[in-house]
Amino acid sequence: MPWGRGQRKTVADFLTTTHTRAFVVLHRGRLVTEWYDAHTGPTTKLASWSVAKAMAGLLTGQAITEGRLTLDTRVVTVLPWLRVEHPADGDPRFNTITVRHLLDMTSGIDAAEGYQVNPLEDPTAVLSMLTGTYLMLVHPNMHSFASSHRRMVFDPGTRGEYVSYNTQLLSMVLSEVFGTDYITAFVNRLWRPAGAQYPATWNLDHGGGIAKAFCCLNATARDFARLGLLVAEAGGPGSRVSRAWLDRILTPQPKPLGGWPYSTQFWHVPGDQRGKRANDVSAIGVFGQYIYLNRRTQTVIVKLSDHGIEEDEALTFRAMRSIARSWRH
Repeated sequence: MPWGRGQRKTVADFLTTTHTRAFVVLHRGRLVTEWYDAHTGPTTKLASWSVAKAMAGLLTGQAITEGRLTLDTRVVTVLPWLRVEHPADGDPRFNTITVRHLLDMTSGIDAAEGYQVNPLEDPTAVLSMLTGTYLMLVHPNMHSFASSHRRMVFDPGTRGEYVSYNTQLLSMVLSEVFGTDYITAFVNRLWRPAGAQYPATWNLDHGGGIAKAFCCLNATARDFARLGLLVAEAGGPGSRVSRAWLDRILTPQPKPLGGWPYSTQFWHVPGDQRGKRANDVSAIGVFGQYIYLNRRTQTVIVKLSDHGIEEDEALTFRAMRSIARSWRH
């Protein structure tokens, strides 16, 4: 498979050098390749990190299809307790944030994204670590976190910036419009319809049992692949992903994130044209987690890894694209 400028790797080298723990490939719904490291197997639940964000994207599509939301629904319309009434509460621009802004990471909310502080190497960094994503990960109460994060760094919709809090806030909107907790909605609307074999788990806060929807879905590689099939097979009879929503997922939105095209909580490989429908996308999580799907060749690839923070995501995306395209002819 291609890897870098004019280089190639065998699949075995690709898996070992990127510290892969589980690797599953489906083609037209059939398992064609499965690989695990020495400490992992088909029943091992693994963390997905930000791959979990894609679940919020899929559930948003269902809510819109059912008329519970629109892309232009304002967050404070659904969650009025977050409305900024006084300067002490936050920035009035927060009141204009819509579902679209959360979905495509263009909200402008001030909630720093970062993963690189190591308190064991720098004990003085502990306090600075507890901001943004880290603080949200360990915070005991998501309602309290939301109330304290209503400041803004830019006008909603004017540019893209990857902020995990967008997804967490979106999950709280979804819970409200579905009239149930986020995990129940996920299980009933995605997990069971996907035919998942084993129960999944979510990390919760301690205040109200609210799911940390931005990061913390844990499941087997095969079951993650089944979730990918929901998208790869979208639009068919009984599908939980409509054809219109699939088109949105596959079409990069106008505001890229750090040079990467993005849409609906899914990533496109750098170089894909904004506004032009692609054949493939991937949910991507830090440390090397992927649910890649190629609609044209009906391929789903799951890769769950323990790689470093500076993994070659673009190279990995293109390597998986190469595998998927091997079925074109």
